[in-house]
Amino acid sequence: MTTTLLKICALYILAAALASPCALAQSSPSSPLLELPNLGPVPGAFEPNLPPSPGALAPSPFSALDSGIIGGRRRGGGRVPRSAGKVRQPPKANSRLQSSAPLDLPPLPPETQGINTSAYSSSLSLPSIVDDQGAPSGITLDAAIEHMLHHNLDLQALKFEIPQADADILTAGLRANPILYVDSQFIPYGSFTSVRPGGPTQYDANLTIPLDLSQKRQSRVQVANAAKSVLQAQYQDVVRRQIGNLYRAFIDLQAARTGFFSAQAALINQSKIIERESKKAATSSDSRLAVQLDKARAGVEDARDTLADAREALALILNLPPEQAQTLEPKGSLRTPSSALPPLEDLLQIARTHRPDLAAARLGLGRAEAEVHLARANRLDDVYLFYDPITYQDNTPSKVKSSRSWDVGLAVPLPIFNRNQGNIARARGNVSQTQTELLALQRRLNSEVRQAHREYRSSKAAVAQLERTVLPNARIARDKANAEFAAGAMDDDEYLGQLSDDGDTTRLYREAVIRHRRAALDLNTALGLRLLP
Repeated sequence: MTTTLLKICALYILAAALASPCALAQSSPSSPLLELPNLGPVPGAFEPNLPPSPGALAPSPFSALDSGIIGGRRRGGGRVPRSAGKVRQPPKANSRLQSSAPLDLPPLPPETQGINTSAYSSSLSLPSIVDDQGAPSGITLDAAIEHMLHHNLDLQALKFEIPQADADILTAGLRANPILYVDSQFIPYGSFTSVRPGGPTQYDANLTIPLDLSQKRQSRVQVANAAKSVLQAQYQDVVRRQIGNLYRAFIDLQAARTGFFSAQAALINQSKIIERESKKAATSSDSRLAVQLDKARAGVEDARDTLADAREALALILNLPPEQAQTLEPKGSLRTPSSALPPLEDLLQIARTHRPDLAAARLGLGRAEAEVHLARANRLDDVYLFYDPITYQDNTPSKVKSSRSWDVGLAVPLPIFNRNQGNIARARGNVSQTQTELLALQRRLNSEVRQAHREYRSSKAAVAQLERTVLPNARIARDKANAEFAAGAMDDDEYLGQLSDDGDTTRLYREAVIRHRRAALDLNTALGLRLLP
């Protein structure tokens, strides 16, 4: 009887080991390492969405203070979030950017210590696995988000776009410099005579002051301010998407940790059973278990690599040093806390209110309209006021007193041929284009929210269905198989098949729980708001 019970335990642990490897973590979405934060095109910008034409000259946007003054596409970087209050000042050059910032966490125990093998080696204990709160010394999701906002290098680099936008505003508001002109006239070749009279020699000091009567400078400042508002909203959207990357990396680490500990604990227990059985006469079942034990060892190594990859991905987002990435552990349950979800229409309204990319598109429309005002202001060039405070006529050769005088003049350009018609038409077309882009973004946003809402409800229903019917039925079938196998009414092959089915159920339930957890966090990303915990 004792030998039969040992075989039951060994076969059961074998099924758990086969169901526990890291296939779940490997089937997760693509690694966040592949997605780099980028502001993307600036809504309402006066630049084309198409790539630059071959051989085209791209002048400095402020080289001549012309209409195309502000941009964001010319920069390859991204931006960091701006809180509802003041914009955070960029860090100093010798601050955190010089090296990775470690998390203030206590040291973690070795992987082989502190593992509850009774909780991870049995499929019946799966609910306790998904409810496991993780490593006591690990990092929670909230702490990871806070750490990322302060230490992520991509966000730190993009944060410098805000002071650059302030510099653009300063440049746009600069006035044109006056011109000081000094000359001398009627300088004779030799000297003037009664036969060849001329002169007298005249010396002038002239000051030319440009007058911006069409208020081009004010229009430039308006465009620059609008561009900064768009950049700030785009930066907030970069943060939203980077938090979404963090969500996925954190869940991947939780899934990889669960898979690794399950495989490792099953392997430890199975090794103990095999060691006991090896003292007895070898049987076909013992040989089969030995083969499966080697496969389980290979599965543990795969799970270990998957866990290391998940740690590396999360550590990269958090900007942790390599030595701490090797021991990074998550803290928190895989199970999504039960909470009431508002109706779909309310969720759509929340997204319209809180999504920063939609706010950037709306601000971009205002920026495009400001570009129209600037193009109209550029119809008239500056008027030049000439003021000559002194004109000195040297009458010394005529032996009379020299004279002094002043004069004033005005040069007005006549907008007869060039009234900036082309740029005005292009700016108006840019407004229409930005309006269309705004409508397209609104449709995509609504679609994202609907898909995230549908996935959340579907994954929640799948977990409930498994817990309501599939898991109880699997337990009944397993208990029946154990009884029949102990009584000798079921052979080894049939019993192994039954345990394999039970292992598939275990894996299916764990995948459903992780899928639902991902769906909850993806819904937060789609809304632009942390609605679900």
